[in-house]
Amino acid sequence: MAISREQPLLLLIVSLFLLPAALGATKFQTCNTGHRYPVDVKTVKISPERVKPSTNANVTITGSTSIDIPDGATVKLRLTVGMYPVSTKSYSLCDITACPVAPGPIVLNFSNVFTKKELSAYAYYIVIDIAADPERESMMCVWFACGISHRSLHSQATN
Repeated sequence: MAISREQPLLLLIVSLFLLPAALGATKFQTCNTGHRYPVDVKTVKISPERVKPSTNANVTITGSTSIDIPDGATVKLRLTVGMYPVSTKSYSLCDITACPVAPGPIVLNFSNVFTKKELSAYAYYIVIDIAADPERESMMCVWFACGISHRSLHSQATN
């Protein structure tokens, strides 16, 4: 049986990113390794842990900020498949966390991250960043992988 070019990439994504998610943690990285963003992300949690086409994903990011974040800041959530952009969603900061945001703990909550069409894929990289305006440097930027399980428990039990 021939292996397509996409299968090794999918296996790499599963082995590097989805195994930690199955253990209750979502592995993430900052977008610019070595750069210290004013918002220091401590955890990223995807729920449910097993995203399926019949469900959706919620993402919670916890961390702390060393600066005030203006109410007009924009939070962008970008979905990519490999290096290929799929969609970008923009949120007002106050739609995903309590405002005003002063130095200290911060929790960002994203509900129903995927559209119905996006749930048909098997995996995405998700990039989330916060910027006061498009001309300024990001105050936070993280990326992580999220898999979508297309195997149902019922079909596994009957096979």
